Amino acid sequence: MLRKLHLTVLVISAILMSSQVSWSQKSLTKAQRHFELKAFNLAIENAKEALELKPDCIECQFIVAESFRLMNQNIDAAIWYRKMEKYDELPSEYYLNYGFLMKKLGQYDKAKSYFELYKMQNEDLAVHYMESCEFAKAVLSEDIDFELNLYSASSKATDFGASIFKDKLVFASFRTDFKRSLEKLNKSLIQTPGPQLFVGGQGMNDDLNAVNFLLYDNEESYDMGPVHYAADASICTITKNNFQNGEQQIFSDDLELGLYLAKVEPDGSFNNIKAFPYNEVGYASGFGTLNASGNILYFASNRPGGHGGFDIYVSYFKNDSWTYPENLGAKINSPGNEVTPFFDGETLYYSSDYLKGLGGLDVFKSQVYNGNWQSPTNMGNGINSPEDDFYFIKHPEKSSYYLTSNRLGGRGSYDIYLVHKGETKKPVVEMTYEEVVPAEVNIDNELKDVNAKEAIVQTVSFDEDLESLKNDLLVEEAINEKVKTKNNQAALERIGVAKDLATEESTSKSELIDFNELLPPKAVDINSHNSRSVSLAGAKRISFGEVIRSNANVYFIQLAALFKTSGNIDIFIPLRQYGSIYKIKQAKAIKVKLGYFHDESQAKSILSEVRKMGYNDAFITFETLNTSQLELVEVSEKTVQNYAMNGFPTDETTGVNFKVRLASYEDPIWFDANSVKDVGIIEQWSKDQWTIFILGGYNSLEQAEKAKLIVQNRGFRDAEIVLDRNGILERFK
Repeated sequence: MLRKLHLTVLVISAILMSSQVSWSQKSLTKAQRHFELKAFNLAIENAKEALELKPDCIECQFIVAESFRLMNQNIDAAIWYRKMEKYDELPSEYYLNYGFLMKKLGQYDKAKSYFELYKMQNEDLAVHYMESCEFAKAVLSEDIDFELNLYSASSKATDFGASIFKDKLVFASFRTDFKRSLEKLNKSLIQTPGPQLFVGGQGMNDDLNAVNFLLYDNEESYDMGPVHYAADASICTITKNNFQNGEQQIFSDDLELGLYLAKVEPDGSFNNIKAFPYNEVGYASGFGTLNASGNILYFASNRPGGHGGFDIYVSYFKNDSWTYPENLGAKINSPGNEVTPFFDGETLYYSSDYLKGLGGLDVFKSQVYNGNWQSPTNMGNGINSPEDDFYFIKHPEKSSYYLTSNRLGGRGSYDIYLVHKGETKKPVVEMTYEEVVPAEVNIDNELKDVNAKEAIVQTVSFDEDLESLKNDLLVEEAINEKVKTKNNQAALERIGVAKDLATEESTSKSELIDFNELLPPKAVDINSHNSRSVSLAGAKRISFGEVIRSNANVYFIQLAALFKTSGNIDIFIPLRQYGSIYKIKQAKAIKVKLGYFHDESQAKSILSEVRKMGYNDAFITFETLNTSQLELVEVSEKTVQNYAMNGFPTDETTGVNFKVRLASYEDPIWFDANSVKDVGIIEQWSKDQWTIFILGGYNSLEQAEKAKLIVQNRGFRDAEIVLDRNGILERFK
């Protein structure tokens, strides 16, 4: 009997295992099919179902990772790629695609290491992308020639493909905040709408009131964009697409892009739509652009006979018909994808994911010389980013441009940016050490008044004039506090006391007033702002592991004064053993300083050590700590070591790090540091009148996500993950 029961159990177990394997295989098959159809959400769902029954299914994990990558959810993709590193047998494209992903995240050294591993599959291709990583690092170190601003009417969805029509901007968008009359729409379109065409103003101050639908309800087909208008003719070209909101728009094997031409009405709408006669069945043609007269058409296609994926082609309107498309050749096209051309009559702009660039798709330009296209030039840092940058167009009458990008810091998945050419770049002057350090000063008069005008060098006596200088600074600070707290009588009384103290002869050098006591009692923070209401662009870190609440008087050791160039501060890095290194904007120069110190004797002692190391022209300054002028560029070794001992990874205080943005305040006095100091390292950043508080000290996105949940439960409801990319804060989507 027991034997029979045992056999029955074994049989049932075998049946269950067999059914589980069968169910897992069915889920994998579905995932593969959905992936082929670019239904990436469904592919992820089915692949995860298969993983529940077969956790070591490498193909399932690869489908999830690739689906996230192609949906532009790069952090999720990186997590799944990292999970697969432990396996010996990986898909043939694993290292190549992992390298692409790391490059789009701006992690060029990691990307290069994965391309190195791909050499076993394709050495030439691997070497090409390794060189592209080095190119990207070099380009990102250059000055930015362009100023980019987010188009003010951008949405939280994908906005793309801007085009100029008279004084308006026409673009495609997946936004849902504009509603049509649903009775006139097909129900299937209501459930799964594609992009619609919108028209708005061209400036950065145009709000949503300036935006409207381009087409009437019965004209919109939810599959059009981009549109491009001929400047001097009533004709436009239209791309009909199968794009999905937030996902990549360029696939080498895409079969559902069609090119069309139409007659333009006075309001920018169009009719009499006709297919371009050379659309190829089974292949994609799209991203058309017309010259001003409307008789030259550039477009991209993956038709046979090209150099790789998508290539750029041209067709001419002659004798009332379009000529057979000509490939622009190997100077313009590559083994990768070249898309979204724009020709302004002299220069051809387009994007490529193969030519050496910063990340995904980069914008390039080329011109014709002696009848031949010249080698394309990367448009450089500012125009291009580690992400995708394409649909680049030039305004026909102004010195401005538009492009589409999914770079960090935008409002939606893809956003439209307005681009202005910056000032002509001044030639870079090679600097010697002697040029970046200040002129030699008398060692006996080593204290300078940084509040004096740049042309005046004021020295003070340690025995007499220093006391007077401190008193003046105390009185000035007290007056500033009086303005801040004019509605608080108790504070006014304290300020009076402070002023009296500042004039008393008994005030010693070390007795500085604690102006925190002069502030009003803590109350509801009427000036605090939602984290997302203050832009991160231009924010500078001013402290690491501490909170600077008031303009205290401190000592610095000045190392250099930079007037013509930002200079190279790497020569001062050895001094981190004595303190942090700051840049301070004063007058017309950027001062590089070591500090800061509250005690004069400590500053003098460190100055002696600094000079022993060869920095003979360094000197001490005594000044008010002005956070609006301050930028922390290197954290002291002692501070880093202290936090490392407390369990926070601080090997790199710069570079690319995941952090948590807590909140933004007009007055940092309202920030409660004690409530979060156990969760991460507090960093204080400054942006105009705003103080932004950040938590750092995390070596992975997962750690930062956990910290975000903790601080949200402690009252910082709008905490969010941000990326610190070498001192530049960027918001994660």
